[in-house]
Amino acid sequence: MAAASSELTEDYFDIAANYAVYGKYSDAIIYLDKILQLEPSSEEAENLKDTLLRVNNPNSKSYLTTKNKNIREAKNFKMQGNNSKEISALTADGRDFWSLYTLAEYYRNCEDYKNAIYYYQKASELKPDYSQSSLGIALAYSAVDDYTNALKSLNKYIERNKESDIAYALRAEANMKLNSLNDAENDIKKALSIDKNLSYLLTDAKISYLKGEYQTARRKFDALCANLQTAEVYKYLGLCDYALNSYASALLNLDKAIILSDEDKNLHSKYNEIKSALEKK
Repeated sequence: MAAASSELTEDYFDIAANYAVYGKYSDAIIYLDKILQLEPSSEEAENLKDTLLRVNNPNSKSYLTTKNKNIREAKNFKMQGNNSKEISALTADGRDFWSLYTLAEYYRNCEDYKNAIYYYQKASELKPDYSQSSLGIALAYSAVDDYTNALKSLNKYIERNKESDIAYALRAEANMKLNSLNDAENDIKKALSIDKNLSYLLTDAKISYLKGEYQTARRKFDALCANLQTAEVYKYLGLCDYALNSYASALLNLDKAIILSDEDKNLHSKYNEIKSALEKK
């Protein structure tokens, strides 16, 4: 029973950490409470819960900042605006997991994905069971369009976090980019079964479009318009209309997309292509 309890608490820790990373602190605390019910003497769960309860108080110090000398010094240097010393503090001990993980997060936030991946991997070597490192690696690989390696890390992460809607949604996007559309569809449906997030609904609609299910895709994009009037939604509505030979409607939707965002230069050529097709009718 003790072994089963230990295995369950590890899963709960991973779920709590996943929620905490994305700012869902109340959800994280629910799982920390579950751990404390199973293992009332768990110091790690108690400390993490205390940190999350105090996270919104600007006068409070996190557990890591209080206990970890390297992170404490890095935070002080960060407040001084001294980035080089902040990095030096975090690399002072190459065997300190939390310093390396914090450094990986630092580089990912700076969009230095090569270094982010390197330090996530170093952190993972020291603490293989901390699955958030795999999620960080996946996010960094996705940011540089390396979806094959992102997929490997997401598979590893999902093995330990089977109820992570974020991970399923990220894997759906990776599979979509790799044109594994059936796998992408399965993943986004799993994500949506956990949380009806608008971004997941958008991915779901895109997958339907890429599968050539234009009527279904259009219905999904149209439903999204009630809460999400973005250039991307109108672009795909226009593309669905074009595929369904509704040229006038396609032009109207692409026109809205162009007005909302002029960054997609391909839209102009697509607009002219549809306009030409409409004139020939």
